[in-house]
Amino acid sequence: MIIQILLVPALVLAVVLSLRSRASLRGQARRKILAVLTVVCGVVAVLFPGTLQAVADFTGVTRGTDLLLYGLALVIIYLVGSTSVRFREQEARLVLLARQVALSDAALRSAELAARRSSSERPAGQAPVAGHGAVEQATPAR
Repeated sequence: MIIQILLVPALVLAVVLSLRSRASLRGQARRKILAVLTVVCGVVAVLFPGTLQAVADFTGVTRGTDLLLYGLALVIIYLVGSTSVRFREQEARLVLLARQVALSDAALRSAELAARRSSSERPAGQAPVAGHGAVEQATPAR
């Protein structure tokens, strides 16, 4: 049967293409072309059901609806794999963003703490701060 020769490579191709990175322009173009082809094939199947049956007869499928089911299965497999990759990439970006926010927050706290410490230290020869005067007066002078 011709359909088996067509479906097996199409299935492998759908899985491989769906698991590739989505960031490239080529991948974005591929997804748009696939979406347009899916819509065009759907419109042709609805408007001209005889065409779908003729293609099914040519490929060795008994009914046009079975051929439609095979095509939709390929599209769904591609979409599931593609969505999985997209979620993994977004999760990785979210982790990087959370790390950057945590590091910048820690750096800001560290800078604020250093600023407080430097403002609380008194230079040599300066009078003690009012709150600490009692402690320094209680210690014997040398």
